[in-house]
Amino acid sequence: MELRQLRYFVAVAEELHFRRAAERLHISQPPLSQQIRALEDELGFALLIRTRRRVELTPAGEAFLRDARALLGELDGAVATARRIDAGQTGRLRIGFVGSALLSIVPGTVERFRASRPGVAIELRERSTVDQLRAVSAGVIDVGLVRPPIDDESGLRAEIVLRERTVAALPTAHPLAALARVPLRRLAVEPLVLFPREQAPGFHDLLIEALAAAGSPAGPR
Repeated sequence: MELRQLRYFVAVAEELHFRRAAERLHISQPPLSQQIRALEDELGFALLIRTRRRVELTPAGEAFLRDARALLGELDGAVATARRIDAGQTGRLRIGFVGSALLSIVPGTVERFRASRPGVAIELRERSTVDQLRAVSAGVIDVGLVRPPIDDESGLRAEIVLRERTVAALPTAHPLAALARVPLRRLAVEPLVLFPREQAPGFHDLLIEALAAAGSPAGPR
């Protein structure tokens, strides 16, 4: 049994006229009649009563019409759903993010995405950069918002979505707190508190190298 045979049968059953059904399906009448006959032969019972004046459904044909309509409706629904998923209009998007992204890029981006694709469910979870890279590689999340740089050998595609300045948090009474812009060489000689390297090795090392180049004798604490 072929899906086109079901569509042909539904058209004939609704029109109760082979010529009109053929016009509706944009095919000629002989192939339509042949396919309906082949469907009946496969089923082993008549779906239609044909006379020179009219076409009628048999009781079995009436029951088969209800189920055929339901089946084709489910198929059309499945195709429509798959198309929406392929177009990014429905489904689920799993996003990981570093904690600081919750204060910058995450709220606005999620709001705009939900407005443009209300049928997509969004799952958000805070993770370190390392955890996100592992999760993307394993298929646990679909996208990660991390701090670069990342290992070129990770096999993951990376794009810059936001650029931020590095900010130093200082006590209000600290001499450097009065400056609008803190020179790195001045900051390099101060004892620092940094996030653990295992959370974002690339970004951590980038900061340490910048401080070392500026003349830091002690590094972070």
